[in-house]
Amino acid sequence: MKKVKNDAQPFALYIIPILLLPFIDFFVAFFMYGMIAQFEVDFWIIYGLVVSTFFFYSITKAIVNGIMYFIPREECYIEDNNLIYRRIFLFKFIFKELKIPLLDIKNIKDRGYKISDTNGDFLNFMNYIEFFSKPYERIVIETKSGKEYKIFVDADPYTFRNDDDNKFIRTYNKLKEMVIEEQNKLFFNQKIENLSEKYNSPLDERYDFILNKIIDEEILFIAKKDNNYIVNGSYDAVEYLEVFKNIYFEEVELDSFYSYVLSKKENQDKKVWVGYNGTDGKEVTMSKFKEDINEIRDSRNIFKN
Repeated sequence: MKKVKNDAQPFALYIIPILLLPFIDFFVAFFMYGMIAQFEVDFWIIYGLVVSTFFFYSITKAIVNGIMYFIPREECYIEDNNLIYRRIFLFKFIFKELKIPLLDIKNIKDRGYKISDTNGDFLNFMNYIEFFSKPYERIVIETKSGKEYKIFVDADPYTFRNDDDNKFIRTYNKLKEMVIEEQNKLFFNQKIENLSEKYNSPLDERYDFILNKIIDEEILFIAKKDNNYIVNGSYDAVEYLEVFKNIYFEEVELDSFYSYVLSKKENQDKKVWVGYNGTDGKEVTMSKFKEDINEIRDSRNIFKN
């Protein structure tokens, strides 16, 4: 199974801060406890309690976000015509999972690199409290149904500004290419399935479909069987439908066929199988085929006028 992983995060860089922050948090909490235990109406005690409470909240938030966003692995893959996104902690615990229908995806956007408030000074341990407090999910998946999903945390403090060297940009491109490729496969398979249904519809319905297809595209596909013509009107059908794999069709422009075959007097009574699907087709004479083409063309011209 093809997967796109967010390889841009330096996970090892964050392990030590995540392990040490709880100890700092503990000492702050211990200090708070001491303040509360000897609480009295004193400016410095109240000030110390407020400051320590703020630090306790900030460090706790940093620890939670670090575990939820910066340490887990992120991956996307295709399954059952859905884009699956997972954020996985310790290769086992799924912190976030999304299932987005492929054909509902309208666009995948890169929100761009976000300059950290720490100005890149990641050797200063206390900066991780600020860094972890603001996880930045950089990729946005927009859907036709109007929903938006944010994925893939951009957490590399050493991101190069040169896009050619940026791991995140390469990850983003891989994700977008995978989705477009799978969408194209689905659209194609859906198109072939629809054509298969058309070529197995009732004869008159199939006949009308082929005639309109021929006039729309101004080409037709011809094969011969027992001195009669087989006529079809879709390149994808004659190229990809299994029933036509042993039949050779020649592509012909409609005007040429009309002038050199349909309009020839000696061909008027020859049989034509229109919309042949390997089993049956609408059997008409050349003259009837020509007449029906003219009728559709005339009706379209009247409509335009």
